[in-house]
Amino acid sequence: MARTIAEIQDEILVEKGKQTSLNGLTDSKAAIWKLWINIVATAIWVHEKMVEKNALISRPHTLNWYREQALNFHYGMPIDTGSSNRMSLIWKEGSYQFDTSKLSETEIENAKIIKHCAVSEIDLETVLDPNKEAEEIFSDYFHNKVGVVFIKVATVKGDKISRIDVPNELFAFKEYIAKIKDAGNHVFITSDQGDVLKLHLNVYIDPLTIYIDPKDIEYYQLKSLNRDLTAKEKIRLAEYELAILTDPLNEKNGSLIVDEEEFPVVNAVREHLKNIEFNGAFVKTYLVDAIQKAEGVKIPIMTKAQTSVAKNPNDGQNPTLTDTTNIEYFIPKAGYFDMETLEVEVNYIPYTFYRDKQ
Repeated sequence: MARTIAEIQDEILVEKGKQTSLNGLTDSKAAIWKLWINIVATAIWVHEKMVEKNALISRPHTLNWYREQALNFHYGMPIDTGSSNRMSLIWKEGSYQFDTSKLSETEIENAKIIKHCAVSEIDLETVLDPNKEAEEIFSDYFHNKVGVVFIKVATVKGDKISRIDVPNELFAFKEYIAKIKDAGNHVFITSDQGDVLKLHLNVYIDPLTIYIDPKDIEYYQLKSLNRDLTAKEKIRLAEYELAILTDPLNEKNGSLIVDEEEFPVVNAVREHLKNIEFNGAFVKTYLVDAIQKAEGVKIPIMTKAQTSVAKNPNDGQNPTLTDTTNIEYFIPKAGYFDMETLEVEVNYIPYTFYRDKQ
């Protein structure tokens, strides 16, 4: 912040007092040197104000700057009586800002509908190949959207991340970004429903802590085998699957014996996914580590992981799942996973290795 004229004059006078050669100057109100101090102080003040303003206007618009602006987007105009509380976007101190002077802290927070945001871009070097012809490089430049700023946004409904599904909210946000962005920059904004995720787990559990119906144990063991089944095993598994149609697996399987409402494995999965930062990577090892810490879990093994973008509500078709079992980590296209469509299939197997060694 620029200093005041008085502050600059005081600093000049302090410096003058350090110069013994100036002690003989006349100390009257009309002294010419005091006039010169005032003139110099005023000139310095004008210069500092110009530098301050230019610094504000010239602030580099980094990817983080776009993220800050997105999270600061205010939607709507909270009104109590008349239009006294109307909120507008104004140009102030070198940038566009929302005039929230007449709004309460609660109204301001409610107007900020963007709760999660990730901004990225594609580096030219990632698609540049010196062995290609110029025409091919030019084509790749546009095909891969080099020079485009990608903004993923989401809101929160209840306690869950959700896409911005009110058409006018997303339209207003796009208009806001178009107004404040740098001239010549291309910005691509998305707000999608969370990606679909389906997990298959074999979990060896402590039968003294986690409940498992004895009649279901053999079925889980057959399902967990990571090899080709023998003819006898295939027949036995088919019999179980047929029987399940009329006599389903016990719903209490996987719950704590002392609290049948608590399912440690499934809850650990859901909690881990909720704690992944927006547009952060899903890492298989981290998920297995999280399950390992759950009560009653001895050995968690992820046997299969599948994912897909969310179902398109317009075509009514179920999404085609992509097998990501052999991929250690990946980032969901929407930036997060949909907890409503999450599927976790667990084969609960009693941990009895200690008996096998006897």
